Amino acid sequence: MTYFIDTSDKRNVYLKQFLQKKGKDVKSFDEIEKRQTFKHGDAFIFSPAKKIDADFASRLPSGITLFCGNLQEDVKKILQMKNIKHKNLLENETFAIKNAQLTAEGVLSLMIEGSEKSLYDNRILILGAGRVAKSCAIMFNNLGLKFAIASYNKQKFPENNYFAKKSYLGKAFVRDLDKFDIIINTIPAKIFDDKMISKIGEDAVFIETASTNCLDEKKAVNFKYIKAPGLPQKYCASSAGKLMMKNILGGLQ
Repeated sequence: MTYFIDTSDKRNVYLKQFLQKKGKDVKSFDEIEKRQTFKHGDAFIFSPAKKIDADFASRLPSGITLFCGNLQEDVKKILQMKNIKHKNLLENETFAIKNAQLTAEGVLSLMIEGSEKSLYDNRILILGAGRVAKSCAIMFNNLGLKFAIASYNKQKFPENNYFAKKSYLGKAFVRDLDKFDIIINTIPAKIFDDKMISKIGEDAVFIETASTNCLDEKKAVNFKYIKAPGLPQKYCASSAGKLMMKNILGGLQ
């Protein structure tokens, strides 16, 4: 098996090096159109943040194994027709949690870079109840930062009280939006309308970690809006690459 890796993602540059040290046959590629000769059973590796649509999937060689993140149903059908095995990196819970922890480290770096205040002077709001939100909450607790959590998930809402002194359900956080200096969104959905955006405090720092923007960035004029998907490749590329290697080779428990 030859591993063909998308090295446009920095973490994959390290992944290539780690696999080579393990004695694996590894090559990089930029575009499917520039492909070399692929054999049945070769592996294509993309980061879990890579968005693969139907058009891209239709151009993949038949009979390969595809390592990446979550896929839409229409893409899965194309892979099935082309006899392509999909290995979802995010299905390994250990990998997903550790990757979320690396994302939280990136969020912390953006907070320090984006705010003119000390971390301890900032009032922070985390939007979401998934792995990234929890990883941020655990880190902030360990650092002694002041933060609250807002969740739209009624089932997960009670557990937010383990992480934060203040917790909101649904849009209840809107009434206090102007009180927060840093807002971190982890929800991949457009949850902010124009009225809600107008309530965000001037000079606030808004960090968007989700793959889908939660607001219209054209309306983000009175505060600093930072789009930050795929944070592990920017701030923890080596660690993220090693984590991917362990996942791909079956070394994560």
